[in-house]
Amino acid sequence: MSHALREIKAAGFAVELDGTDLVISPFSKLTPPQVLFLMSHKAEIIEALKQGQAANDKSLTACPDDDRHYCHECQNLINGRCMASPTRYSPVDTHPRRCVDFVMGREP
Repeated sequence: MSHALREIKAAGFAVELDGTDLVISPFSKLTPPQVLFLMSHKAEIIEALKQGQAANDKSLTACPDDDRHYCHECQNLINGRCMASPTRYSPVDTHPRRCVDFVMGREP
């Protein structure tokens, strides 16, 4: 985070980016010196906010591999029953699940 962004946040303001515009709230509480400060550091603050957004985007997409599957994707599901299960149960397929007997093969 840039020094300018830290300063304005420390003064109690929320700072967001709307395209190339800064959105400061509560705007009505800004003093004239703070407005001048923001104007002179606008590019630095925008860059810091963009870097923060990029870091958040990366953290959202950097999740571990999900090993859950829907039963309807498994070759062991025949006529609505799980043939890998000793009880040959009929799974409710509303949520993905982990299954040691899962065999990929059916089209979802």
